[in-house]
Amino acid sequence: MDNTNNLVEKALSKAIELHKGQVRKGDGKIPYVVHPLEVGIIVARYTANPALVAAAILHDTVEGCEYLIEDVETEFGSEVKNIVSALTEDKTITDWIDRKNENLKRLRLNQDAYFIKSVDALANMRSLTELLKNEGSVAWSRFNAPKEKKMEYFKVILQDTDDFLPKKHIEEYVSALKDLEYSEFLERKTALGFSSE
Repeated sequence: MDNTNNLVEKALSKAIELHKGQVRKGDGKIPYVVHPLEVGIIVARYTANPALVAAAILHDTVEGCEYLIEDVETEFGSEVKNIVSALTEDKTITDWIDRKNENLKRLRLNQDAYFIKSVDALANMRSLTELLKNEGSVAWSRFNAPKEKKMEYFKVILQDTDDFLPKKHIEEYVSALKDLEYSEFLERKTALGFSSE
């Protein structure tokens, strides 16, 4: 087994270990680790760089677990550390928009990290669309920002990255964005009392 597979396998093991017991905000039932694994799988479709795939799998470990950025460097090297660091939001910034803007500013300096962020957003949009289909607009209440802000955030990520992302990824991103917007349309329509069946 070569070093390439070792780095990705090590990242998989670490993510499973660190996210143990955590669940997604959505329905509160899906193990959290499903999300970083999905992001890693999507990233692996576009690159053979093991550091990028490992960083994708580890992208939420510093932000959401008891794991220091220095530990990422010790265990996975400086390339993975730099990407994970760029992806990690500063939780001391309490305002949602200010925190997102600070993170986007750093991501604009690191294309590899911003690519992973766009995949993260894609996975989140898909999960959110599914949740809205199953539960309706009440699903938005589980998140830290209202739907208008989240939609704008997803659009900014696309605008920032569309000149360097793979064409197929952009197409998938736009499709997920439209699906999410359509879900919102259905919410408004059914809120008026019309049946969607």
